[in-house]
Amino acid sequence: MVALSEVFDVTIDYLLKPSEIDELSVKTEMLEKQQQQILIRERKQKRLVRCIAYATGIYLLFLAVFLIGHFYFEIWNPSVVFAEFIIATAIVICISIKIMGKEE
Repeated sequence: MVALSEVFDVTIDYLLKPSEIDELSVKTEMLEKQQQQILIRERKQKRLVRCIAYATGIYLLFLAVFLIGHFYFEIWNPSVVFAEFIIATAIVICISIKIMGKEE
């Protein structure tokens, strides 16, 4: 170390201490990684909100069909209502899989 410091005409502290440029590049890389993680988290949250909105809309549509069938057509059969609910749930699952499976 002493010989290197004499060759480059610097102190041993200078040779052992990382330069400011190296510290800045490390900090920049860390900030870029954190920014990427934040972007990924935001995309996931947006997809989740879309799934919830679609599910809410589909179940409200199911409720409307149920109420129309119940009050206007006097459909009292629980198996019909259950079948409608199962169909609505299947649609929600398909849309959720499609939305959550997207890679942006």
